[in-house]
Amino acid sequence: MKLHDKVKLFRENKRLSQESIAFELGLSQSQYSRRESGSIKFNSDDIIKLSKILEVSLDELFGDDIIILNNNNQKGGVFANNVFIPEDLINQYQLRIQEKDDFILFLKEKIKKIEEK
Repeated sequence: MKLHDKVKLFRENKRLSQESIAFELGLSQSQYSRRESGSIKFNSDDIIKLSKILEVSLDELFGDDIIILNNNNQKGGVFANNVFIPEDLINQYQLRIQEKDDFILFLKEKIKKIEEK
């Protein structure tokens, strides 16, 4: 995901308007909108200010370690939007699943040996 897409996602997640962010950056709404759409790149000062305004680290803005899930409830409204899962957490989860699978295999082998007796 590109920087401008992440900025938009974080802004929407915080329920902030483009106008409010633009004001904080000293830009007009249209100038900010062009940056958020990717037409114009954010400069380094803007990025530092954005990380503070959006309360995210620079690592979160530039890193690729997020997965975004959009879940809708049955009435069509969003009940869980923009859930961020760090790569480390995903790796730990996968390790736990592998440990569980290994333990199940171990138990099946034990059951088989007991049944053979």
